[in-house]
Amino acid sequence: MTFKEITERFAHSESGSDSFKLFFKEAFELMKADPDNAGLYFVVGVAAQTYVIKYEDQAVDPEFADRAKATLEGFNSRLLQALDMDPLARLRVLGEVAVEYEWKVDAF
Repeated sequence: MTFKEITERFAHSESGSDSFKLFFKEAFELMKADPDNAGLYFVVGVAAQTYVIKYEDQAVDPEFADRAKATLEGFNSRLLQALDMDPLARLRVLGEVAVEYEWKVDAF
């Protein structure tokens, strides 16, 4: 399984917590298979896991769920591109995604 396969599966899934749950579990598994890039998978895995922890047992407005999914898909897209970059550039993109998630995303 590759990060591209995981992100494509997530992109084609529904916006419910089950999709976020499968995504974070696969991202965390991928950390073991690709430790050189584990930090990339960890950041988006934690974001998805947080969404599940917060919203799994709640009724969520579909528009909110769609926005959260789109946010995670945006992070995934940036990290997919980073995988083709040199290690320093990859680290910079990881840092940008981490900062954006921490300081600009308030939904999850």
